[in-house]
Amino acid sequence: MSNASSLYIHIPFCLSRCRYCDFASHAGISPSLREAYLSALCREIDSLPSGELETVYFGGGTPSLLTEGELLRILDAVSRRFRVKPHAEISLECNPATASPEKLSAFRSLGITRLSIGVQSLSDGELRALGRAHTADDARQTYRAARAAGFESVSCDLMYGLPGQTPTSFESTLKELLSFSPDHLSAYGLILEEGTPLYAERDRIAFPDEDLEYAMYERLVEQTAQGGYSHYEISNYAREGHGCRHNLVYWERLPYHAVGLSASSFDGAVRRTHTRELSCYLADPVGSFDEITAIAPSDAAFEEIMLSLRLGKGLSLSGFLERHGFDFAERYRELLLPWRRRGYVREEDGRLFLSDAGLYLSSALLSEILAATP
Repeated sequence: MSNASSLYIHIPFCLSRCRYCDFASHAGISPSLREAYLSALCREIDSLPSGELETVYFGGGTPSLLTEGELLRILDAVSRRFRVKPHAEISLECNPATASPEKLSAFRSLGITRLSIGVQSLSDGELRALGRAHTADDARQTYRAARAAGFESVSCDLMYGLPGQTPTSFESTLKELLSFSPDHLSAYGLILEEGTPLYAERDRIAFPDEDLEYAMYERLVEQTAQGGYSHYEISNYAREGHGCRHNLVYWERLPYHAVGLSASSFDGAVRRTHTRELSCYLADPVGSFDEITAIAPSDAAFEEIMLSLRLGKGLSLSGFLERHGFDFAERYRELLLPWRRRGYVREEDGRLFLSDAGLYLSSALLSEILAATP
């Protein structure tokens, strides 16, 4: 993967498990296991083919649990293997419960350029329902501390469809969050994953119905647009120049490296996904893959459809024809017709786009496309 210019680094440490979380993360990991993981991670980085990096992304888990010394150790390993370009985007996810002003200043001084703060809600009741370790005031203080530390690109995560949430309570969080003027906003509807506490209790908890959740989405789209944010991806909104360059690599099906527990890399033809078992990863950080999948041509075509239609810039019809050998708009003409009539899909300047309402319903459209794919 010498042509990959992006690197994802998975940090599985957490203060506690959120009640909706299905990620590969571990709360209360012992100091010895933590040290073992960092050693394994650096060993895996050392095994990667050398090259240049334009983006690095620390995800988790809770990367902001890293100490200054631990982060420096990982960045040193990255620098030994790669030339990190001068204007590279280096992102780090941050839980407000783990971010002191001193730590954020240290992270900025080490070269982190973009901070992604897991706000989720500015209602303490909603945060408790999610099992988040932070309070609304923690989130407010973390945002202020990030700006004081010199971060010029700050993203905030937001969730809707939460237990007990209403369009009014969601709008209250949204308005306050937008008043901070973050550079980027990621907003996700809550998904109940099997095996999580919220999933187990789903029949005993009052969740907003589909109409209420869509009302929250409509307010999100409307108010971000009024605030000058571009809806550049199905769940992401950015001020000009602040779209997440790293995540665009995924959405555009470009190659990328990925290291750490459960991390998935892609070389343009093969996707490799590490084990979720910590002991297996520690035993063999270079080769502990649960899945190695060669992407068949038909799967590559569907992936491009799925990923491109979730982007604000849509799907290039000529580019798709060149890469996959068939005319997407013609093959799915009858399928797309009712979506066009309702205004969910439009074609302009050789590209196919979904409207904001179409993006919200995109899973249904993609299911129809998949069912109709030879």
